[in-house]
Amino acid sequence: MTSLLAAWTVHACDRHEARSVDAHLRTCETCRAEVRVLSTAAEGLARSDAQPSKSIRDKVLAVAGRQPVPSYAQAYAAAVSALNALLHELDAHQWTGVVAHDQWSVLDLVIHLTATDNLVADKLGLHVHPAVAPDADPDSRTEVLLAMPRKRDRAWPGWREQAHAICNELVTRPLPADLMVSRAFETWIHARDIALVTQKNLPPPPPAHMHTIADFAARLLPHAAECRRVVRPGNVVRLVLSGNGGGIWSLPLGEPDLGVTVEMTMDVTEYCLLMGGRREPRAVDVMIRGDVELGYDLLDAGPTLAPR
Repeated sequence: MTSLLAAWTVHACDRHEARSVDAHLRTCETCRAEVRVLSTAAEGLARSDAQPSKSIRDKVLAVAGRQPVPSYAQAYAAAVSALNALLHELDAHQWTGVVAHDQWSVLDLVIHLTATDNLVADKLGLHVHPAVAPDADPDSRTEVLLAMPRKRDRAWPGWREQAHAICNELVTRPLPADLMVSRAFETWIHARDIALVTQKNLPPPPPAHMHTIADFAARLLPHAAECRRVVRPGNVVRLVLSGNGGGIWSLPLGEPDLGVTVEMTMDVTEYCLLMGGRREPRAVDVMIRGDVELGYDLLDAGPTLAPR
């Protein structure tokens, strides 16, 4: 069994192998500890300055090439691994705890993630039960699954196996990159929700993955502003996100491009939490230069497109 742990960590097990590992991990603390070490090493390999031990590095790299996840889906695969490791840490009673932001239980939240991933699986031609309606969206699909009988011992493996199947299928059937980044964003946000309510430690995404999520969240800002009708044609916002995974973005708010009129500087994680609806716009630590009024209007607009 231990020979499969590294493969399981990087989604390189087939469905039958994954089920065997999942069942074993429920009863073996030694292997759960090994998985935590391997997960940390796998995330560390995404950073150029990481130097895991040679034995751990060899274990991870030995299986990483079996079924490589496309680069645009690596943040999603890592978010799935992080959430799955977190769920392994929960006691049975913690699955019924209410996640404050959503007013759902942990179990309901896993079902919601399953429902939204159903839409991705359906696009890939994977088997989904019950079948996805042609006009389904995340909310309507979630209602369908929440209305069905549900238990932790079925919902958790169902979510995980579907996520693994999506990662495996993407090797040969690509999807739009932003679709998978959005799934990474939501999976991380909800994993963090669960960690907070269960008082568990959830490390932040590796810098490369955080940058991928931040880039997606940055490009959402003009769309959120348009939805809230705070766009002033010709204005350009300069977004400076500090910290691991941060960067600088120049975001036009419409035509013509009249140059930067406002600059907003804040921590990259705080910005992503704002865009994910987990921060109050007027309470975030931000430095605004230029058109301050526009800056605060943009902060207010940010969570408009936040995932459920």
